[in-house]
Amino acid sequence: MSALWARRLVMSLLATMALAWLAAMVVSGAQPVLRQLVKFEAKGVLPVEPEAVQKVVLGRGGREVALVRRGEGWALDGGGAVEGVAASHLDTAVKMLHRSGPVREIAAQELSGVDTRPFGLEEPVVVATVAGPDGMALTVRFGALNPEGFLQYMRIDGDPRVYLMSRFIGAEWTAAWEGLTAR
Repeated sequence: MSALWARRLVMSLLATMALAWLAAMVVSGAQPVLRQLVKFEAKGVLPVEPEAVQKVVLGRGGREVALVRRGEGWALDGGGAVEGVAASHLDTAVKMLHRSGPVREIAAQELSGVDTRPFGLEEPVVVATVAGPDGMALTVRFGALNPEGFLQYMRIDGDPRVYLMSRFIGAEWTAAWEGLTAR
């Protein structure tokens, strides 16, 4: 009987200690730290937070559409609100440009003597100019997909490098453009 009694005592003590630990966490408000998780850090080319973006100009083939932030949403610079799928793609595109970094950066030295026309940056699929609250703008030009079709060439105005970005980033900007121009 003493082994059974000792076992029950140990189980009761363990249960009491577990409850005391939970009570201490509730009272202190502290949550356990999960050290195996990595803290998120935005690595995209857009330095400002997506919510701080005040103006976006999208263009393709000489045509442009200017948008301004109105509250939580977007509106055409000349008036009407942008809603539905186009607004969703625009929000996602801005967030991805801030959060998703380039897969590869091709330095200007690597490009010397290389025919860059296949990158599609001379006649980009879509051009996006994104401006923050201070008016500073970042213009990105999305070109062709790489030969494997997983990445897309992108250039930032004023930067001699060419970036290889996930094709999904350029696809969001293209979908936003198509949603806005299909109106």
